[in-house]
Amino acid sequence: MQKYLSRIQSTTLFKGFADREVQQALSCLQGTIKDFARKEVVFRKDDILDSVGIIIHGNVLLCKDNISGMRFIFSELGDGEIFGETALRLVQEHSGYEAVAGSECRILFIKINKIVRPGQDTCHLRGRIIENMLALLLENNRSIYQKLDLVSHKSLRDRILHYLALQTKKNNSACFEIPFTRSDLADYLTVDRSALSRELQRMAQDGLIRFNRNQFELLDAENQLRISDF
Repeated sequence: MQKYLSRIQSTTLFKGFADREVQQALSCLQGTIKDFARKEVVFRKDDILDSVGIIIHGNVLLCKDNISGMRFIFSELGDGEIFGETALRLVQEHSGYEAVAGSECRILFIKINKIVRPGQDTCHLRGRIIENMLALLLENNRSIYQKLDLVSHKSLRDRILHYLALQTKKNNSACFEIPFTRSDLADYLTVDRSALSRELQRMAQDGLIRFNRNQFELLDAENQLRISDF
């Protein structure tokens, strides 16, 4: 745990914590670190969670099945972000969705009984941890609203442009690498993979983008950013 301390300390959950306070909080929350290979399942939709996950490195895809039984990705989370919020509920419930490693990743799992369960001894850092956790949850909600905004676009091209414009803002550059394979991107955009590949080729021919595998450049990015203001 010690060798990951600086990276853990840089996450939003432990913002403003000194080294000693991070160590105290991790001990109180029974923090454990686990590595996952790409495509490995972190938890399944029927699992009952007793911990939340903080991504130290890599990215995690949150997935659900639609009424036809087809998988779609409703959120993609990266370094420092939180998932498994159902563990925060006072009544135990199934997670309701699946978390899958989108790349090789390292995740810090923290037990939250001493933070949210009444009638138990609590960590003296409880207030600060809850404040930072709320900031993380609010950011997650913002990501979900962005996804709803994205899928509200009816045309495939508009969905792609909206997603790439968001990535431009996130990376502060018109050239960036997306965290998805082509199949995962299709699942995230809720479109057919073959149709997505064809449209990307057309967009490149029309001078809107350049791409090679998951490396993209959004041309005329300043104009495209206007469609993604949120």
